[in-house]
Amino acid sequence: MSGKNKTSLFIISGPSAVGKNTIINGVKKLLPEVEETISCTTRQKRPGEINGVHYYFLTEEEFENKIKSNEFLETFTVHGRRYGTLKSEIERISSNNHIPLAVLDVQGALYLKKHYPGTMLIFIRPDSWEELEYRLRARNTEPEELELRLHNAQNELMQAKFFDYQVINHTGRPQEAIAEVEKIIKTKKIDKK
Repeated sequence: MSGKNKTSLFIISGPSAVGKNTIINGVKKLLPEVEETISCTTRQKRPGEINGVHYYFLTEEEFENKIKSNEFLETFTVHGRRYGTLKSEIERISSNNHIPLAVLDVQGALYLKKHYPGTMLIFIRPDSWEELEYRLRARNTEPEELELRLHNAQNELMQAKFFDYQVINHTGRPQEAIAEVEKIIKTKKIDKK
């Protein structure tokens, strides 16, 4: 990633259940040149997920081998599972003249901002803590994992001040957040001249 003052990677981050996927899917409809990176993970596939579409599902050994080969931009453990963004994903998307967009946890986003110039961070906030807690509880997450996600969400919200932009996803009005993120990307995307 190079180019002074040019954005070469957009990152969306925010706590679980804040509506990141809804916003990203809306932005991709408005800006077809935006392409989401596919992350690697060691977690198990959920029903309906497809390897190479939703994630690259790796074993611990495969994940470790990619770390040793220096294939990742960043890796972190989130909710007890390992995740990473491959350098080759950014190259693949950029080589197609598309705009790379990654969904990362707060740790990974801040790491990339520090180590890779041209990274633009967008934090998605809930309209209230109570609403976020309600959404998390509505997911029927196991009690132990729910407590971990609530704790992580509090920490993530405290880190939002380090992001370039903060966008509130108001309950029942995701189109407002979608429009705001679209505007940020259109304003800050790479000049391809």
